Amino acid sequence: MSASIPKIFISYSWVVGDKVLELAERLVASGVDVVLDKWDLREGQDKYVFMEQAVNNQEITRVLIICDKSYAQKANEREGGVGDETVIISSEIYGKVKQEKFIPIIFEKDENNKPNMPAYIKSRIYFDLSDEDNYEKEYEKLLRNLHNKPEYTKPKLGEVPEWLNEEDVSFSAIRDLIKQIKGYNGNNSSKSDFLIRRAVDEFSHALKSSGLPLDKPVDEDLLLKRIEASKPLRDYFIDYIETLIEKDLPVGEIAADFFESLHNNVTNTRNISQYFPANLEFYFFFIWESFICTTAVLLHFEKYREINKMLVRTYYLNDGNRNENPYSYVDFKKNFPVIEEYCKPKSGNPKLFTFAGDIAIKREKKPIIYKESLANADLLLYQLSSVIDVGSRKWFPRLYVYYSEFQRQSIWTRLQSKRYCEKVLPLFGANSIEEMKKLIGKCVYDDRMRYGEAWNAAPNILTSIKLEEIGTLN
Repeated sequence: MSASIPKIFISYSWVVGDKVLELAERLVASGVDVVLDKWDLREGQDKYVFMEQAVNNQEITRVLIICDKSYAQKANEREGGVGDETVIISSEIYGKVKQEKFIPIIFEKDENNKPNMPAYIKSRIYFDLSDEDNYEKEYEKLLRNLHNKPEYTKPKLGEVPEWLNEEDVSFSAIRDLIKQIKGYNGNNSSKSDFLIRRAVDEFSHALKSSGLPLDKPVDEDLLLKRIEASKPLRDYFIDYIETLIEKDLPVGEIAADFFESLHNNVTNTRNISQYFPANLEFYFFFIWESFICTTAVLLHFEKYREINKMLVRTYYLNDGNRNENPYSYVDFKKNFPVIEEYCKPKSGNPKLFTFAGDIAIKREKKPIIYKESLANADLLLYQLSSVIDVGSRKWFPRLYVYYSEFQRQSIWTRLQSKRYCEKVLPLFGANSIEEMKKLIGKCVYDDRMRYGEAWNAAPNILTSIKLEEIGTLN
């Protein structure tokens, strides 16, 4: 007999023999090898020896003790075959450490609705097959137990959370804030407004605590270490965005306000007499990466209208002269000269198209944030910057080289479907498929959108679908 096939013995009273036989036959049909006196005990054999061998047999993985009024009485009084089996089983139970071998199965309850069980096993957890209404549920639990396939299994042991190793920055306030938003019931808009405003403050504080000192020359090695250490904070921000979606809050507007305020909070240099702008690259990287991650999350949940709200927004951002001026989302895309010009040559792979991009695509948070989803979101931000009025500058998709040049983007190939077109219309702010097609027609191939050493430029929407194919299928 294969070790993977459970082998069991059933101890019972003849009063419920027919019902036990029915259970045994069903278990056999479900891959359980059942030792039962009805088909394993032959004329001339010693019943006591048969029972003893069955109970003590190392191949027997479980002994089912069928408990009804008759069995409980005979077991307690050590009467008949049940009494003999009780002597054998009870000695095993009291004398062995591995006691999960013996499982009570309740077939009958007393007048107080309590299980009829022998005294020696009353403290054991049982399966209740006495109630027809719950029979199937309990039978499944029993079957899972016999096959060692429990409904609930202990999760695989994970790694120590990164934030526990961060000595300088505490994320407890952010975790508490996300928990409060998760508990928001939608009845108090003032509370949600307060929590959302507080989120900006807490993330700004945590990010500034993680940043480089602005009044000292940039330290390239320290910059990379601080970027690496910022991943837990970025992951909490993704949790925050997902929580806003879960609570059906206006995530597009909230995210837009967040990025504007975060940028202005962490780049505020008004009270610094002398500062080194290169140190701001840490903040620019975090905001750029988080903007792409937000887009990836919204794409995953098909929150197209919310993406549009983020992209059509005018952002009032601190400029190099410490003033706030109007910009588009494109200005969250930075060049990262320290990372690309100073850190990349020392990275061990100086031929990378982009060291900043290489860092970003390795900071996965599955199941939503991974290399392909980030590259796809980055491409979408570029493609929509050709469609939405954001001025003359376009979003350069730094991560496009991580998206296979032979793989078309699913969001665009699906536009053959009229139904899907209707779903995607809000992404473009369009009211009809024809209006959307006109906008998509603006997104033409631009050979300038490439790395100097790259063979191809970033793909446009029409790389994945022809304009005349849009809306041609149901």
